[in-house]
Amino acid sequence: MKEEYITLVREYVYKKHRYAIVQGLHDMIIRAIDYKYLDDEGRLTKPLNGLEMFCDDRRNTVAQIIERINDHIDWREYVEKYNLSEADEQVFAKACVDFFSRRTTT
Repeated sequence: MKEEYITLVREYVYKKHRYAIVQGLHDMIIRAIDYKYLDDEGRLTKPLNGLEMFCDDRRNTVAQIIERINDHIDWREYVEKYNLSEADEQVFAKACVDFFSRRTTT
């Protein structure tokens, strides 16, 4: 099956991170693609998986994918700010619970 996409948001920017938001016409799933993976013609420079594109078929609106993008960027900043290591599973898990329990969900 040929995969075809329609652009829903040409450029979404949050804290200097740029994303294109597209929807697959073959499956109607909305995806966010970091501009660092797009060439000058808007084509992917490498294959991406659903996690890398923030896919979620149950939360499949532009507003919901923007929320996932923002959460991801904020989480990465939190990890960096507190110098958290994924190797320390207990500390990392507690940090996840702490960070995401403060977030509001839609």
